[in-house]
Amino acid sequence: MDKLGCKTVADLQKLDVRKFIEEADILTLRVWAERDGKYLPLDPFEAYANGAAKGIDFLQGCNKDEMGFFILSLGSAYDAWAAERKAKKLAQLTDEERALVESFCKDAKNVTPEYSSTSRLFDQIVFIAPLFRLSENQTKAGGKSYTYYFTVESSIPLMRSGHGIELSVVFNHPEEAFLSGRRFDETFSRTLRKMWVQFAKTGNPSLTAEISPDGKAHEWPLYDPEQRQIMVLDEFDIHPVKESELKILDWERCYFLTKYYCL
Repeated sequence: MDKLGCKTVADLQKLDVRKFIEEADILTLRVWAERDGKYLPLDPFEAYANGAAKGIDFLQGCNKDEMGFFILSLGSAYDAWAAERKAKKLAQLTDEERALVESFCKDAKNVTPEYSSTSRLFDQIVFIAPLFRLSENQTKAGGKSYTYYFTVESSIPLMRSGHGIELSVVFNHPEEAFLSGRRFDETFSRTLRKMWVQFAKTGNPSLTAEISPDGKAHEWPLYDPEQRQIMVLDEFDIHPVKESELKILDWERCYFLTKYYCL
């Protein structure tokens, strides 16, 4: 409201919507719940560890290149935003923790001029580390988590396998190609949706060959803290695998960051 020169809701209502679009950079990514002690009174991870949701079965996961969506959508404003958020994050850390994060950035894999080491760090902080901590805490408390890793890529170069790319598949709107840039393989799409429906119906997304659209059995293992098995949702190879084989999460240099507010 300060940026827009507004003091009341009535002032906001008088603004042309184009003004909001022009100033959209000030609103971007400020949408996560704050741990304010009132509306969100508990630390969510601790609550899961204490069994707050052990009676609820989870189907959850993340995409291979989550930050691709934000790189694409923020455009030229992304680099400045990312630098500012990284600096703010590092300022919270101890010297030892900061050294771990800087070490991760130095060694980050699959980095390009567009998809920087900072973006790979944000993949870890915002999506990957929280996903695995939630899977760990939920199962240790006696609950169930079916955890996945979505790897299908968009035909839009900057997007890659970015945040939200799976939505056109899950909700069966292949014509919605704003993020995907293309239609994904139809058999893969039908199989993935069948898994979602099977989970909703039975609490288990596994498919027998008889009901699977691709004619193959897909046994989706429950996540457990020892095996850490997940389901890779690849366009032409849906398969379970141990996290240790793919090394999706940097357990030593990024997992601890879940104790801090994500960004």
